Amino acid sequence: MKLKFLSLLLLVTWISNCQTSKFSVEAAYPLPIDNNFVGKNFKGMVDLGLKYRIKNLQVINIGLSLNSSMYKASATEYFFPNDENVHYNTALYLVQPRAFGELNLKKMVKLHPSIGVGYSFLLTYTTFDSQSHIADYKTNQSGLDVNLGVAYDILSKLYLFTYFDYIVLTKVDRGVPKTAYNTNINLLKFGIGLRL
Repeated sequence: MKLKFLSLLLLVTWISNCQTSKFSVEAAYPLPIDNNFVGKNFKGMVDLGLKYRIKNLQVINIGLSLNSSMYKASATEYFFPNDENVHYNTALYLVQPRAFGELNLKKMVKLHPSIGVGYSFLLTYTTFDSQSHIADYKTNQSGLDVNLGVAYDILSKLYLFTYFDYIVLTKVDRGVPKTAYNTNINLLKFGIGLRL
């Protein structure tokens, strides 16, 4: 017990006193929202991110980020709504590289609003049980991504954040109608970050 407490104390001391780094790691819970194919059929599992601040211009930090998240199909009737004998699992993986700007507010030094622009890749994998005699398959869709967020410093290196992602798919599977339901995705992410 003493060893665990000492390790935790050393970690908090290191986080509070280490030099400013350009890197941050983040972990979040992604929450699909709105009336679209992701919001209606998937639930978020985890989102992991890495940020690199390229330039600090006092008022704004300019950088690059990469996020990857996983979602599971929440409805078993997503592909075969009328067939109870077909059993399958569907996972959606989202990869989001982007450039971002993060404001440094002089009067509210713990608050960091941000905006990012990038591209999102959606990879969907569906696996069927052996009794279904249906081949597993995957889909690959992608599109533009705009990200708005705000972070709040708990310690000098540790922060909480909320992000909103608006994705417009420009590449969808063949035969999928290009309606707002099939191309517009809205996501909220709630998480914690650590500046290394």
